[in-house]
Amino acid sequence: MPIYEYKCSACGHIFEILTTSSSNKEEVLQCRNCQSAKVNKILSVGSLRRGSGKTLPVAAPAGCGKKSGFS
Repeated sequence: MPIYEYKCSACGHIFEILTTSSSNKEEVLQCRNCQSAKVNKILSVGSLRRGSGKTLPVAAPAGCGKKSGFS
């Protein structure tokens, strides 16, 4: 079940909506802060994805090299 982030154009409040696979029709969304219908879906950072049973590698922070134990 995906979670989508929305931002209200009226007050700037950001909130999340958990959707289910059974929700096929678009429902009118309202801001939880000011009840405005002027909300837009925003692009948010996804979580770590797994592919073919292996976790994808994450790059070491800048400045970390063999001397610090990261490679």
